[in-house]
Amino acid sequence: MQPVLDSEEKTPVNLRIRASLKARARELGVNLSQTLERGLEREILDRERQAWVEENRAAVEAYNERVEKRGPALAAFRRF
Repeated sequence: MQPVLDSEEKTPVNLRIRASLKARARELGVNLSQTLERGLEREILDRERQAWVEENRAAVEAYNERVEKRGPALAAFRRF
């Protein structure tokens, strides 16, 4: 995932949060937009990683089986 650049265009979003959270954030000086962006970036990255794992599960399992049966590739050439 590409990091968000400060110069990237921003778009308004309407959302609803609990009033108590908004009040506490305001008291603590939390920037809601920045906090939401960071949270969304983490969530997107987590979901993209999970999708990659699911899409590649069969290949990873096949590779692990191969390594278990035959050892790592080029193991015969190791000097350690």
